[in-house]
Amino acid sequence: MQEQFRYLFSPLKVGPVTVPNRILISAHETRMVDESESIPGGPGFMGERYAYYLGERAKGGAGLIICGQTAVHPSTAWEQDFSNNMIAYDKKAIPGFKLVTDTLHKYGSIAFLQLFHSGIINSTTNGKGVVLAPSAHINFFGELSKAMETEDIEELIESYGKCAENAKAGGFDGVEIHSTHGYLPQQFLTPLINQRTDEYGGSLENRMRFLLRVIDRIKKVVGDEMALGVRLCGDDMAPGGISPEVAAEIAAKLEATGKVDYISVSVGSILNMVLPNYCPPMYIPAGSAVHASSVIREAIDHIPVFATGRVVDPLHAESILADGYADMVGMTRAHIADPELANKAKEGRLEDIRNCIGCLQNCVGLDSGYMVPISCTQNPAVGKEKEWGVSTLQRVLKGKKVLIAGGGPGGMEVAWVAAARGHFVTLYEKTDRLGGQANIASKLPGRDEMEGIVRWRVRQMAMPNIKVVLGQEVTPELVAREKPDAVIVATGSKPFLRGVNPFPIPGWEQDNVVHPEDILESRASVGEKVIVLDIQGRIKGLGIADMLALQGKEVNFVTPLMSPGAHVEGFNVMFLTGRMRENGVKFAPLSYIKNISGKTITIIDFLSHAERIEEDVDTVVIVTFGKSNDELYFALKGKVPELYRIGDCLVPRTADRAIYDGHKIGTLL
Repeated sequence: MQEQFRYLFSPLKVGPVTVPNRILISAHETRMVDESESIPGGPGFMGERYAYYLGERAKGGAGLIICGQTAVHPSTAWEQDFSNNMIAYDKKAIPGFKLVTDTLHKYGSIAFLQLFHSGIINSTTNGKGVVLAPSAHINFFGELSKAMETEDIEELIESYGKCAENAKAGGFDGVEIHSTHGYLPQQFLTPLINQRTDEYGGSLENRMRFLLRVIDRIKKVVGDEMALGVRLCGDDMAPGGISPEVAAEIAAKLEATGKVDYISVSVGSILNMVLPNYCPPMYIPAGSAVHASSVIREAIDHIPVFATGRVVDPLHAESILADGYADMVGMTRAHIADPELANKAKEGRLEDIRNCIGCLQNCVGLDSGYMVPISCTQNPAVGKEKEWGVSTLQRVLKGKKVLIAGGGPGGMEVAWVAAARGHFVTLYEKTDRLGGQANIASKLPGRDEMEGIVRWRVRQMAMPNIKVVLGQEVTPELVAREKPDAVIVATGSKPFLRGVNPFPIPGWEQDNVVHPEDILESRASVGEKVIVLDIQGRIKGLGIADMLALQGKEVNFVTPLMSPGAHVEGFNVMFLTGRMRENGVKFAPLSYIKNISGKTITIIDFLSHAERIEEDVDTVVIVTFGKSNDELYFALKGKVPELYRIGDCLVPRTADRAIYDGHKIGTLL
């Protein structure tokens, strides 16, 4: 370990505290609000669920965990639309703070609290208040912000101080000011938003005034007993915004105050919605914000700089430190996927790390898209650490003979969980390779990290009480011979065109009508002019259209939904639709194919009912829901002691559902 990780597992002095290693879990929204203390859907406090969630990662070896984000004022929480958001401005938050800090300290991690105000990034739909910002602007909720008056500024600065007092009473080792991602302090800093003409606008010195006054107020509370840091935007990534050079100047001025103990750097902003952004999907190279942290680190003298930007590999983190680009590295989503990442790296078990694949489906996707607690495609235990955490798998007194039909993600998940509990598992896969549809999904451009779902689970199949049989389809006769105590049917689904929703398409049975799997598995050739009809609204439709456009095909993207990728996390949609537009893809939302007649396709607009004809179409790709391969399940029903079906065999869904199903059944056997 010492040769591999000379820097990553060395301690770091951050103000008055010493962090045991250079691994950071940055503050991130989880929506894990204590329900006993919150109004449903409203703001609340840290509680047991959040303590278990972060405690699992502290136990796994993370050196510094920054908790939150927590709201500093009702104008960014209860009066606004920040549902299930944690607050810091109420003294009732202190017991929850103490529960979390005691948990993290028990496992040796350092705990900071992040304080935020979202400013213009707000909606007043629920709270009926007003949106506060440095200047009046229309936000992406379609609301006009109120330009903050002096008394608004004074009230917020004071509220930051009161929140710091609560953080101190709650046992935190430090406080971090959230001044990136487009939130309020960054809004004061960036000329893209700050159009003020008073002492808080104009020159960089004036634009920094709000942040500096917040620092002064918090410093009066924390003194030399607690660390004080700033999460700073290192690059607005938009014309007229803050460049890395300007960010470095800001960082140097912050250091010069003598009151700031570290700078944590991210890039991008919700304000301009550019990519790579502060939470990049798998299409963006890992470490996409490190360029900004390296510029800032060169500009300051002694306080440490933290790098972020989807660093998921400990070896990559080590190289960032070794190259002098930062003093600590954020590995947040990496620890959502595998809470034991740090300990595994330290022990030299790199191949055992369950990698973040950058899909954003259940972390950012659930948080920003649905305002509900996060989860993880790779790790179904997220948010359920008390019940499903690392140390919760109880071994059974007597192991069962378990037969699993299907070696996709769900089948492999139930196999390793059941085996870890002491059952004897035989997994049958009818093809010559484990992985199921995840293998197909990884063939889409930029989606190769989907293979990580398979790779980690294949490694678990080496457990001594798991036997894997490839090239063998499970039949009722095989089950009768084996006499298992429990059978799990994980046979997946097959693409389904007949009866396409919302209504059948005349001509669907033609040879030039295919589905994405036909293309990805080389069962069908694709002509030069293509129509992709996406009924699902998930990543498969966008991905296949993107792939064909990259190949130089003329692609028309038709969907009955409101927009392309309607059920895909937003950053993925922005990246893919942007690239598709660059490659000439034409989009037709709220539309459907009415008829397929040879190479003539009739498309109907749902709003106007107008029809248009596309001639000389070589290939129609229909992306629809699959049909469950459930014949084995129904053939065995009532004939074996225990019978379960999971994943697409239950209902065709996404990979995370199959993995969740498998984990759940594995704990119940």
